[in-house]
Amino acid sequence: MRTLYTFTLIALFTTLASTTQGASFDCSKAAKPVERMICETSNLSNLDEQLAGAYKAMMKAASPATGTDTSELLKSSQQRWLRTTRDACKTVRCLENAYVGRIAFLVQWNEDETANSKIDGKLDGNYEFSHDMEFANGTHSTVQDCLTIKSTGNAQAQVNTILVQSNGHNCSLNGKFALAGNVYSYLPGKGENDIHNCQIKLTVKQHQLVLSATGDGCSSHCGARASFANGASFLRTDKAKRACVAD
Repeated sequence: MRTLYTFTLIALFTTLASTTQGASFDCSKAAKPVERMICETSNLSNLDEQLAGAYKAMMKAASPATGTDTSELLKSSQQRWLRTTRDACKTVRCLENAYVGRIAFLVQWNEDETANSKIDGKLDGNYEFSHDMEFANGTHSTVQDCLTIKSTGNAQAQVNTILVQSNGHNCSLNGKFALAGNVYSYLPGKGENDIHNCQIKLTVKQHQLVLSATGDGCSSHCGARASFANGASFLRTDKAKRACVAD
């Protein structure tokens, strides 16, 4: 009986040693239920170790020394995930899905950072979008909408654009955009009307910047008969003698 008890203890300690080896934290100090579940499940321990390694590498890549300081944003995102996603799990399956999803998120973040480094600052300049416009009197004219973009660092850019629409009414925008992958997204200023109902994006496609705008709130940037032209493809131009300046 004593021999059986001894072998049982040996087997138990061997199992615990194998399951705690992969976790990124000290399992002897595991206090939360999810932490104990991670320590007791080899697959979760391995996933936790993988996630910790990916996060550490991304924090290093996102540090100020690299010229794209997004470390605080990443840190905040990771803490929020731990609090609202990982710690909310009650089962092994839930934790497995949470870890796999988070690792995939960090991989995508890394790809976006790499893409940013290739695009950020290399698109600075003046752009034009030529299109036909009909006036109220029935006449037609070809107009050139303008757009100017200038990088301000940290994967952000200042964008000025003026689009001439129906009967000469304009849409104009002068603001900051944030770059993620190959898409610049508008960052509304404080106090701006309907900021939660307007999404303006510029998608980088070869030598073009393709505009898209969704949401009723975008009308605050336009005259009575004007709206942002979705799909407007701005081509880089060296003809512009001065930058496009929106009011």
